[in-house]
Amino acid sequence: EVSQIAKAAEARGAKVVPLMRTGGASDGEFGFPAAALSKSSYATEDQWSLLASKDAPVEHSAKAAVDVVLGASDETPAEASQRLRSAWGGNDTKVVCIVGEPVTRRRLGGRRLDSEMLTLVKDMARQLEKDMGSRAVFVTQGMSGVQETFADNCGDGSHVKNLMPFGQSSGLGKGDDINAGGDIEERDEVFGLVGDIYVTVGGDGEVSQI
Repeated sequence: EVSQIAKAAEARGAKVVPLMRTGGASDGEFGFPAAALSKSSYATEDQWSLLASKDAPVEHSAKAAVDVVLGASDETPAEASQRLRSAWGGNDTKVVCIVGEPVTRRRLGGRRLDSEMLTLVKDMARQLEKDMGSRAVFVTQGMSGVQETFADNCGDGSHVKNLMPFGQSSGLGKGDDINAGGDIEERDEVFGLVGDIYVTVGGDGEVSQI
């Protein structure tokens, strides 16, 4: 069960801090994800060694675990981007970010999300999944409107990642929610760093900033 939870957490881009000295799954058994045993960018070599060492005083390993967790919570946008790209297959995977306006724009007197625009998004999602799905991930910011339409039409959603701040979920019906950034602004900064390709649909000044 520990390995299954760790795998699911790693797959959605969460940070895994294994207390390797405790053995079992946390030391790589029972199918524990191998990548989670490698030193993370938010830990020092000494801290990671203390998580593994059975000879170190227990209080030293405990302090190292606390420091690593604190370091993970202070992750910079660049570190978050690197973490996510590694979880998604590194340079072997193209990261395509979908940038578009939410449905709430209609009620705010902004640009209308007309049927032609949504038809275009649906067709694009289907074709991109068909042509790139096995070697790409498609990233949204978990918004309704353009992004939700793309996710809903991108195959079974297994290649869609909805990037949300820690502690928040998208509520979209397709795609895996992944977390980065302590708030919307930090999440958006990560979103602006993580992609190889950005597809923009409609939008306003916010879309232009990304």
